[in-house]
Amino acid sequence: MAQYEITNIPGEIKFETGNSSTGLERTLQNAKNLLMCRMGEIPFDRQRGLNPALFDLPINEMQSYLLPELDRVMLWELDVDVVSATVTLEDGQAVIRCIVEVRDEE
Repeated sequence: MAQYEITNIPGEIKFETGNSSTGLERTLQNAKNLLMCRMGEIPFDRQRGLNPALFDLPINEMQSYLLPELDRVMLWELDVDVVSATVTLEDGQAVIRCIVEVRDEE
């Protein structure tokens, strides 16, 4: 299985899923979207997304709670497993770098 890094840094969203888009690109885009969501933001699915209380914790304490929280959030993307995650403070924002493993489509 291949591993990829995703972050919660905002970036371009690829809305087109035509012939140029692969299943891998869609899966990584879905995982990134989950990483950027906060719990309570999605109507009728208030449990989807990261718990906003994490972002009030000191970075060291947030790091210890991050991996179990990411495992819970990535349950919505069945082809993705979280391998590792780190959080750093950049320009006053908590930046999450997550290594995910994407299962092969077969």
